[in-house]
Amino acid sequence: MMYHRALASDDGGEIEHHEEETEIAYVVLFPWLSVLCGICAYYVISRYIPGLPYTAAMFIMGTLIGYSSLHFFEGNNAIVESVRMWIGINGTVIILSFLPGLLFLDSYNFNVYLFKQSFSQLVAFAFPMVLFGTFLTALSAYYLLPYGWSFDLCMTFGAILGATDPVAVAVLMNDLGAPSRLKVHIAGESLLNDGSAMVFFTIFSLRFFYELGIDGFGEDVGWLRGFILFFRLSFGGALVGLAFGIGLVFL
Repeated sequence: MMYHRALASDDGGEIEHHEEETEIAYVVLFPWLSVLCGICAYYVISRYIPGLPYTAAMFIMGTLIGYSSLHFFEGNNAIVESVRMWIGINGTVIILSFLPGLLFLDSYNFNVYLFKQSFSQLVAFAFPMVLFGTFLTALSAYYLLPYGWSFDLCMTFGAILGATDPVAVAVLMNDLGAPSRLKVHIAGESLLNDGSAMVFFTIFSLRFFYELGIDGFGEDVGWLRGFILFFRLSFGGALVGLAFGIGLVFL
């Protein structure tokens, strides 16, 4: 909890203390509330409503929480304040908060032998195919959407939608007892394509921001610069992760 204290003196020389309280600590409530809601929803759905997709239920629940906190609740309720903080939070904070843990969990539970056997196919799906999907999505947005977007903005939009996240499919395969190799193909591609989509988003968003003409905002990324950025962000990040992994093994 953070306090900002302001001191002021009145005509009689007495000092009045004015405290403005900013409830920064409330921000931690919403993630724990989300985890609790997710556990309760999974318990109810798995036992009483098995036909309801868990991912869809959580999406609906999150929408209702966000909408109700903005329109139906007033006052200084701590949970409502926490939800409102997260609604306007920076997207980079969300990525840095949740993505590392999710990627670590997926990679930790992997079958290393099957991952090595499928590595070439996973790389093909996670890098060239994500770029191809980004390009197709960009073409659809450029020619079909009536917004008049530039092609760089369409590619940025395609990079956002280019990475698949088969959470519901993975849960369904576990319930149905699908072969381990099939699960590795789907989960492995999902594990790798987050990084590639983030790289493509970085490159094309720089080009789009450069189009806005704001000094110091964006960069005119050409083909050569784009390839350099791609290899530096993708393989450079992989080398850093490998170095940390080797260091932890030795420790």
